[in-house]
Amino acid sequence: MGFGKTASRFSDPRRHDATKRFGVLYLGETLKVCFLEAVLRDRRDGLIGDLPIEEREIYARRYAEVETVAELRLVDLRDDHAIRMGVPTDVAKSSRQGPARSWALAFREHQSLPDGNIYPSRLNGHTNVAVFGRAVPKLAPVRVVLLIGAPGLATVINDLRVGLVDFP
Repeated sequence: MGFGKTASRFSDPRRHDATKRFGVLYLGETLKVCFLEAVLRDRRDGLIGDLPIEEREIYARRYAEVETVAELRLVDLRDDHAIRMGVPTDVAKSSRQGPARSWALAFREHQSLPDGNIYPSRLNGHTNVAVFGRAVPKLAPVRVVLLIGAPGLATVINDLRVGLVDFP
């Protein structure tokens, strides 16, 4: 889905020194959750009917399938795991991301050195993974294509009532 050091759910909350911030790579288990998380987000809130999205936005994005080349050690925030660990449910499921950033820093700096988090998308419940930058070498791309050519994209666009438009 995307890698960076910018503000996101499990990004580093320390904003003052960019050289000390860690990056996060976000992955989703399905094309649909990737589209929801990276493209749609909350753009459909309150909208009835199709959501127009510029076709060039879809052409500008890539879709990648990745595999692990070494075992990932992930903090599991799915089901009741977060509750049993004392992690507030807002960490994985709230649209407000501040608490998740603080917890991400705590997870990353824990003595067990986890590689990231596995958590449900707040948008559709499918599984997402947030991989801390230090663990990205444990992943390798299997296939990278333009998003417009991703197998199943037409179904996702239809399911989510998105209309591709060509704005001048």
